[in-house]
Amino acid sequence: LLLFFPSLSSMAALPSAPGAGASQSLEALAQSAWASKIKDASSSLLNERKPWTELLDKNSFAKPESLTEASSRVRKNLAYFKVNYGIGVVSIVTLCLVTSPVSLAVVFALGAMWTYLFVVAAGQPLVVGGRQLSDREKLMGASGVTVLVVFFLSSVGSLLLYALGLGAVAVGLHGALRIPDDLFTDDAPGITA
Repeated sequence: LLLFFPSLSSMAALPSAPGAGASQSLEALAQSAWASKIKDASSSLLNERKPWTELLDKNSFAKPESLTEASSRVRKNLAYFKVNYGIGVVSIVTLCLVTSPVSLAVVFALGAMWTYLFVVAAGQPLVVGGRQLSDREKLMGASGVTVLVVFFLSSVGSLLLYALGLGAVAVGLHGALRIPDDLFTDDAPGITA
């Protein structure tokens, strides 16, 4: 979240009480290190992406001769184009969420809850019913609320399952129809035909 809302890290670093500045600054430092690790991991993952022209080369598509050949193609193409397929599935999920305003509002509300609990008010205690909750209890409570809202109180769960299923079908069809040829000569030495 700090990648998309860098101002939240400065908000989390503000001391809430006298003497709390040292622990807050250590917490802010840990959050910036965490954000830096996520940024590095995502950039290295995106560097593994293959060219889209190679993925969509119309001369590399043909109907497989058998189910065995189709499953072999899917396995090889999935290993080679995994980052591109991941980007495609995330794009399908995003498109489905954007076309459903209610689901998008629910996802934003849940994201706001998580951001408040674990970024903005990270060092502050949460008191419910006169009892102070630990970080583990906050995590379990937020997870429970998220599961309840996503799968039982809204249509977000069915929309996400639909979008993930659509993405899996798209990946499976592309993987079965694209001829792998010599995709693995340089990138994946452990995969054999």
